[in-house]
Amino acid sequence: MGKVYIGLDVGSSTCHLVAMTADRTVIADRKFNTSEANLIEAIEAIKGERHVHLESTELAGWIRGVLKPRVAKVVVGHAKSSAWIAKDPLKHDQLDATKLADLLRMGMVHEVYYSDDEDRAVFKQIVQHYDDMTGQVVRLKNKIKARLRVQGVIVRGEELYERKSRRSVVAQVRSSASREAIGQLGALLDDAIKAQGRALNLMKRQSRAYTEIKRFVEVPGVGIVGACRFSGYLQTPHRFSNKRKLWRYCRLGITDRSSDGKPLGRQSLDINGNGRLKDVSCRAFLGAMRCRDDNRFKRAYRASLSRTNDKTHARLNVQRTILATLLAMWKGGTPYQDDKG
Repeated sequence: MGKVYIGLDVGSSTCHLVAMTADRTVIADRKFNTSEANLIEAIEAIKGERHVHLESTELAGWIRGVLKPRVAKVVVGHAKSSAWIAKDPLKHDQLDATKLADLLRMGMVHEVYYSDDEDRAVFKQIVQHYDDMTGQVVRLKNKIKARLRVQGVIVRGEELYERKSRRSVVAQVRSSASREAIGQLGALLDDAIKAQGRALNLMKRQSRAYTEIKRFVEVPGVGIVGACRFSGYLQTPHRFSNKRKLWRYCRLGITDRSSDGKPLGRQSLDINGNGRLKDVSCRAFLGAMRCRDDNRFKRAYRASLSRTNDKTHARLNVQRTILATLLAMWKGGTPYQDDKG
């Protein structure tokens, strides 16, 4: 038997598998409880050159690791390519698995990248953990400020985030019950800040294994956090054949939509991709502009601003330059050089 296309609809409790041949003949259709042993048994019962397609979920990385040694290829599809499944009014596990197999058979899958390097995959999880802890801190700060505004107490600056100064701010709230509730949020904030610090230390320790991060730190505006995030989320510089594909992945590509040779709407940034990498480039830009010494990114910003007369366009151009610089350094294994020319 030749190629067999397998759609795997994965749930935390059960999985549904549908396998079909190139002419769309279904040769397997079964449901089983989610476990490593059941996955292996279901896959190995199918003969031929097995190609598996599943959606990108929390379980996708684990299932990919289980199946990869046992099949010709495992494809984890992006949600955009399987929108046909999610938006269909007729939706159930057997039908979803059939559509996953069919999309793979037709070659209409946008594959999500998964690293085969287990250490790299773990480092990405550590970077995500740090970003999640940072997000928790930001959300709690915003929530406390919002609760105070409801009580007519307007707070600006950082005075709210130190335990001592926060007491004097919260004391302005008239209701004792409201003061207690805000105090509880403050205690959560203190714990979250400590957890964020521990997550940062963990990320820094793990980063010592990766030589490119040591070089990235030398780039103006990047710093250790930006270096870890760029390396952690990208995982390898060889994912993209050129810098423009990296820009698009970092949400810095330009949309290009037309019909009958006529543009559809105004050009804008493509919202697909990894927003956290776009954030890395934006923070690096701001950091580079704050540097006392002149650097290539300041010069690039001035040159772009003189060409475009638009601060936003100039900033985005420099964000792309920063990403291209990091990618070139990583691919070439070279240090940062601030070319004066």
